[in-house]
Amino acid sequence: FGFIHESIRQLMLRKYGEEFWAKVIARAGCESGKENIVNHYYPDSDTYALVDSGFLDNLDSLHYFIDHVVYKANLRGPSFRCEDNNDGSLTLHYFTGRPGLYPIVKGVLREVAKRVFKMDIALSVTGRTQRSVQMATGERLEEHVIFHLKTVNNRPEAALNYEAAPTSIPSAIQPTCPSPTELDTSQLRVSHADFVSALPYHFIVDQDCRITQVGKELYNHIPRELLEPGTPLIRVFEVNRPQIPLDFDNICNFINAVFVLQVRTAPLSDVRRAPQQHRGTDASQTTAKTTTTTGSSASLHGQHLKLKGQMMLLESRQHLIYLCSPYVTSIPELLQFGMRLTAMPLHDATRDLILLNQQRLSDVEVNMQLEANNEQLEILARDLEIEKGKTDALLREMLPATVATQLIAGKAVDACEYEEATVMFSDVPSFQFIVPHCQPKDVVHLLNDLFTKFDRLVTKNNVYKVETVGDSYMTVGGVPDIKSNHCEIICHVALGMIWEARSVTDPINNKPLQVRTGIHSGPIVAGVVGAKMPRYCLFGDTVNTASRMESHSPPGRIHCSQKAYECAQRTGRFIFVPRGKIVIKGKGEMDTYFLKSSLKKSIWEIIDRPRDESVNTIDGYDELSEGIELDATTVDHPISKTCTIS
Repeated sequence: FGFIHESIRQLMLRKYGEEFWAKVIARAGCESGKENIVNHYYPDSDTYALVDSGFLDNLDSLHYFIDHVVYKANLRGPSFRCEDNNDGSLTLHYFTGRPGLYPIVKGVLREVAKRVFKMDIALSVTGRTQRSVQMATGERLEEHVIFHLKTVNNRPEAALNYEAAPTSIPSAIQPTCPSPTELDTSQLRVSHADFVSALPYHFIVDQDCRITQVGKELYNHIPRELLEPGTPLIRVFEVNRPQIPLDFDNICNFINAVFVLQVRTAPLSDVRRAPQQHRGTDASQTTAKTTTTTGSSASLHGQHLKLKGQMMLLESRQHLIYLCSPYVTSIPELLQFGMRLTAMPLHDATRDLILLNQQRLSDVEVNMQLEANNEQLEILARDLEIEKGKTDALLREMLPATVATQLIAGKAVDACEYEEATVMFSDVPSFQFIVPHCQPKDVVHLLNDLFTKFDRLVTKNNVYKVETVGDSYMTVGGVPDIKSNHCEIICHVALGMIWEARSVTDPINNKPLQVRTGIHSGPIVAGVVGAKMPRYCLFGDTVNTASRMESHSPPGRIHCSQKAYECAQRTGRFIFVPRGKIVIKGKGEMDTYFLKSSLKKSIWEIIDRPRDESVNTIDGYDELSEGIELDATTVDHPISKTCTIS
């Protein structure tokens, strides 16, 4: 139980502090805060992982009470047995199925002696053996450790002996007791009938452990023929605790231990014979009749009565009496044996134990349910946090990181006006011819392949992808993060897009796909639009002009305005080819340029891919120029209506 873990925790905190305990928890692989829940049962491996870095006679009863009554976990608790030595010291035998924990026992003994009995004791281990024991559940290793205990203070060592010396009572207050002579003339004797009624569950055995007398209530649970005088005790009962052979000498050795015995047979042998005797009748009716006759429903559940009590050696030293009560700790168990509270004598504390323990079991069940609910809430909280992380990540994909962070924090995002930024549009000129001749899935696959390559370039160069509409791909530099080299970055991205698009095959002519781009620089207004699906939108004439640059660009070319040309040369070094004055729809005549190459970066640096030295040139721009029409007056190709921004 968590009691042990809590003891270990307190010890380490006292000696080494919180930081050390945190390291122990981490090394043991335990979850902090859940390693010492008091009423939780932990596997031995957890306890050993932490360990890796009342008193005596009554201790056995205490373990059994905790294991089988308080938590009903049927744990493998340890067993203790004491022996008095002639010099007043004690020999303590410690039996356990958890080898290696005996140092904890030493510490517990010292503390109990000091705190409860106000004495200091010296302990030494005089023997330690291990053996393999065959249990009903399989084979297990049992350790037997022998401790020698003696006092080390000035008190007499006989203080370890629990037989207190008689206390002298002043004659003035001593009670007047009748003399033996007076008793002889007026003896009160308890008849056999009164005795078996007063102690309804007791039995007496002789030195051969044969039954000589039993309480009357045992006849309701055990066949009468098995309770006849002379029947060997082991034929009727098996011992659950302590785990010893059920004979006279062993019982005397463990006379101070709690004995738990269980009936070997079914409640009544008649129950087993009934179905055979009435094969022609309904089996359930027969069982019901038999149960009614015996007055016990335990047969329906196959329950074997358990008794818990004390063995006492009678004055003759020839007989042992077992003073006990049914081992029943709750109302449901009582009903399983077909019993009522009236089956317990009024003087028997079992009645109170059942009622009190029933309430305690209800409290434990509620606590366990609360712990389960708490665990479930923690799991839900973790899952919610994971989902929230996914939502936040998705929001950061949809919006600029700085804007998404503000929205996640619950802050309002105001629209901003930027004095200068660079907008780029890119599309596939032949897209309108591809759509009618391809399957829908092929069209989607084409755009997905192309835009995935574009996304990689955008992420690498730290510009913002505004949106995709059909085959049109829109990006911006200098928004929302202001950058002085916004146009230079966009130009590099455009060169990379022209190259990467050629790695995608045009499904109509099976040739490398050619895209066109348009770039323009100028003032921009940007802000978040929408609440359910917020979008970061750009507004202004700069957006429209960039779209016109794209729509008037030949395939495979990067068409730039005069403003973009000047802005790019301000921070970068590029080679532009003048296109001259051309008529731009809605704008009139404009001086425009074609971007040919960068003098700062090679194509391989822009796309972040290795160069094949045996095939490619150093900068890659000769390959980029192959197959591109150099005629600046090339007739415009039709564009998708979805790409037109008015």
